[in-house]
Amino acid sequence: MSGLVEAIDAEAHGDFAEALEHYAKLTESGSALDRIGIFQALARCHEKLGRLKEAGVWRRKAGQGYLVLADGEMVRDERQYLALVEYRNAVQDLQGDLSLKDVAKEYAAVLKENFSGGAEGLTHEGLFAGAFFQALGDPLTAAKYYFDTAEAMSEQAADTNDAGLRAATILAYKRAMESATKAGRPDVARVAQIRAYDLEQLG
Repeated sequence: MSGLVEAIDAEAHGDFAEALEHYAKLTESGSALDRIGIFQALARCHEKLGRLKEAGVWRRKAGQGYLVLADGEMVRDERQYLALVEYRNAVQDLQGDLSLKDVAKEYAAVLKENFSGGAEGLTHEGLFAGAFFQALGDPLTAAKYYFDTAEAMSEQAADTNDAGLRAATILAYKRAMESATKAGRPDVARVAQIRAYDLEQLG
């Protein structure tokens, strides 16, 4: 494992090109969790060097790695969330790349699993998903995540009486309304419009 020590030393000193050379030799070494760590390190180094598409490939591999872990290696909820984080990074890095649509399908599946219990605690992920799928040309999926996230934000804003959060929630509902309208779901758009209006009256 001397290569790992050398890789980490190079990365710690900001020599990302040298670190990449060492990390690239370690992708088949160690446990499943060790390999995920190597994939993440390769992604980090590529990102530091401005090679986002290469980084996106390794972020995707890290996400896939989390998904195939067994229960004895990591509890299901944790590995699903960590996979979501890696896929979010992957689709960011792969903007404009031909592989983006395929990776976006995998990202959508991981999102669906994470949101199966509701959007609470997933505000940033939900808002990012809404914006991402809207930009990708999938307003129906965008509407789902904007609306579901706005619902969770609305409850939190009511509990905390946070004016800033309420303003962000109104905007999320409006984005949900716009996306639902584009997706041909006037029923969802109408509910989102009413929720945004009701919140505006509180301000």
